[in-house]
Amino acid sequence: MAERGKPFGSVVAGLGIGVGLAVAGWSAIGPDHPVFAVVAQAGFLLMALLVGPALVDVGRSRYRVRDTEPRLYALVGAEAVRRVLDSVGWNRIISRMRHSESGSSMVSRFLRGTEQSETAHLLGAVATALLAVLAAATGHAQGSAQLLLTGFVLHGYPVMIQRMVRFTIVSRQTRTSPKPYC
Repeated sequence: MAERGKPFGSVVAGLGIGVGLAVAGWSAIGPDHPVFAVVAQAGFLLMALLVGPALVDVGRSRYRVRDTEPRLYALVGAEAVRRVLDSVGWNRIISRMRHSESGSSMVSRFLRGTEQSETAHLLGAVATALLAVLAAATGHAQGSAQLLLTGFVLHGYPVMIQRMVRFTIVSRQTRTSPKPYC
């Protein structure tokens, strides 16, 4: 029973943090100030980390990456962002976190980590889009644009990178798996 309450508590806490920081930032800073976009994204990142694990297994078909996606993501700069994250050490930190988890094989844990990250960032992107629509609807076009820009950088690129990495791993597994004898 305690296990069932954990995801619910995380969802409530996550939504409270995300919505709370967005509302507080809107009231205290104002929706057109660039700092508001950063504060809102900080709240959405925390929200995504807390809510994402509860939703990672919903709609599992969304994790399948089409052959054309990695090329498209590379065209919009996701591969360059991934290389920057490599050079500053961010990906090394994330890799250590994924390898420290207990469970099945290293590859399956890594793939599960990409799914968790993608889910969390998708939640952040949805929250960003909703807040940007609200900002635009209330006459704050500049604030809406700032939210969308920061949201794309902090959520869009990570989603694309997770999908590219998962495509590479799954493609490699498919090529190296033994072929059945006919």
